Amino acid sequence: MNYRTLGRTQLRVSEIGLGALEIGRDWPYWRKAESDFSRPDEKEAISLVHEALDLGINFIDTAPAYFRSEELLGKALKGKRHDVVLATKCGEWFDGQNSVYDYSAEATGKFIESSLKKLQADHVDVLQIHSGNHDVIRRGETLEAMKKAQQEGKARFLGISLDSVEAARAALENGEFDCIQVSYNILRRSMESEVLPMALDRKIGVIVKDGLATGKLTSKYEHLSDVSLREALSKKEEAASQLGITIAEYAIRFVLSQSLVSTVILGTKKAEHLRANVRCSDESPITGIVREKENVTSPH
Repeated sequence: MNYRTLGRTQLRVSEIGLGALEIGRDWPYWRKAESDFSRPDEKEAISLVHEALDLGINFIDTAPAYFRSEELLGKALKGKRHDVVLATKCGEWFDGQNSVYDYSAEATGKFIESSLKKLQADHVDVLQIHSGNHDVIRRGETLEAMKKAQQEGKARFLGISLDSVEAARAALENGEFDCIQVSYNILRRSMESEVLPMALDRKIGVIVKDGLATGKLTSKYEHLSDVSLREALSKKEEAASQLGITIAEYAIRFVLSQSLVSTVILGTKKAEHLRANVRCSDESPITGIVREKENVTSPH
């Protein structure tokens, strides 16, 4: 495993991070096969987290919206908390059926206290706004509550998870965020020309989510109903095959080819997928991929 610096935080984080969504919440949302929605049980989830640590992953990203994720991580990280750069979020939670959003100062405080209790921790290393947008940043209420928690020692650094270039620019211009979490992959490269260089210039860490396009940049793409997207992904698989690798490895190594990226967080329920993801850190970058129409989106 290779490690990179998370912007001005100076935290050294693994190039491959563990996204803890799939251990806590039924996923992926777009698959029709019910068997693909099953979560690992508690023992399996804890074993997966331990294997991630053994493989050199030290960055773990979770959120209240990931249902049981924080609770399971709290159990998995007992006695191992010092080995992990732990990130969680506030502003969104999951009621068992749908996501619910509340960015008020009062709700933010409750999010933080609940997360720390479930994680069995007195602080997190990175506290982020979940599904942040330009309006949330402009109003500033969530950030102020997060800064209060930071002053109280409950969070070391502050960040925001977002999807639009507009929101990313606003977060970077704000100057209060130590890192941003953005959607970026082979088919979704809007952050590439402006946001990533701007983050580097301001020494803001970049965490990439959606590197596998919520599982679409894997063999699962064959289940997509969107014919044009399926065809575009088939071309990517062909390119990967010519290199003797899977489409997933092709996608991950492409993201890691961006030196401006601090870490790419990848979720999985299976140990073999986890090991395959980690191996990408030791392989050479994949560059020179032609930009195509951006038609892959993320719900989170």
